[in-house]
Amino acid sequence: MQLCASCIKNRRVFCPHIFSRELAAQMQPKLKQDIFGPTPPNIFVGHNFYPKVYAGPTVAVGEVLDSPSDWYGLDFGGIMRQRAMQVQGKKLMGLQPTGKIIEQVRESIMSVKPVDVEVHFSKAPKFGMGYDEVHSPTGPSAEIEKMEIADNPKIPKKVDEMVEEGILAAAAVRELAHGGFDNYYITKLLTAGLLGKKQDRKLVPTKWGITAADDMLGKIAMEKIREMPQISSYYVFSNEYLHNHFEVLLMPGAWGYEQFETMVHGGGHGEISQEHEPNWGRSEYAARQGGGYYAARLGVCEGLLGMRRQARAVLFREIGEGYVIPCGVWEVRENARHAFMGSAQKFSSLQEALVAVAGRLKVPIAKYERMSSILAQSRLSDF
Repeated sequence: MQLCASCIKNRRVFCPHIFSRELAAQMQPKLKQDIFGPTPPNIFVGHNFYPKVYAGPTVAVGEVLDSPSDWYGLDFGGIMRQRAMQVQGKKLMGLQPTGKIIEQVRESIMSVKPVDVEVHFSKAPKFGMGYDEVHSPTGPSAEIEKMEIADNPKIPKKVDEMVEEGILAAAAVRELAHGGFDNYYITKLLTAGLLGKKQDRKLVPTKWGITAADDMLGKIAMEKIREMPQISSYYVFSNEYLHNHFEVLLMPGAWGYEQFETMVHGGGHGEISQEHEPNWGRSEYAARQGGGYYAARLGVCEGLLGMRRQARAVLFREIGEGYVIPCGVWEVRENARHAFMGSAQKFSSLQEALVAVAGRLKVPIAKYERMSSILAQSRLSDF
């Protein structure tokens, strides 16, 4: 494809600027003041004017895959196209809004399948793309004035009962997780303010809701992991997607977690950030890595649950120059999950495992070792 001057200078193979213009030419004719079509069961809540927030549903103007878990494998262009076909309706409202629009939005997002809706905007949406480190790219948007659901949402009985009963949010998330509902669905319920006592329910900005769901689900998983038998060998899982390379090292011992992140470019790298938590967990927000820490930690926890084992885990994330647009922490979560879907390398010593990890990383392993809290806890048996 064509490249702009900046992408040519930085030796990129994909230009989001030119691709966005191509999408605009394709999409703008489809963006009308009145749109009828399937709405992916989704809600977006902004945070810029908190405690007032812009919130509303998305309505599709093409065939879309709403769940980021289904996006895995798409390239940057595919992800941008998916989001470009989802028009964001927005309305400025308080954290505890009332009225038909929010009622219709909440009913639609409780559905586990898309529902047909008719949306009337104040004016025809104008094409545009927005990017954020936490949530996925956003497509065109406009102020919403009216929304009507045209068919019956498919709402699980368990969810309907939980919302009606007003179960506390933490207990509701636990029950939903045990019921097999994934983090993407749970995040939407949290964001829409559908969980908890009715009088206390509030809209939650999407980027905060994503991290809150990852954190709560991770803690629920860790409770189970701490009761499982410890691994007796060393395992290394690897994965790379969207120019993000992941190495996950599992070591014998009681549960503990550490994560490294850095940008790699040419023959060098940027600042390495490190976050970790001991066996009993952490109370402070992982500010150096933000939502990416909780997303990756959830992926690792799910991997250990699948193994039915406990371990000390160290995750290395190296972000390549080809990562040209922020895609949101779903990419981090899915990268970690898919690492465990592949074959693991098994070693009898930490030294052997580190040699294998070092062979695929751009940053010398010694730099990570010097910063590490968990690798510094190594025992004689590790070698």
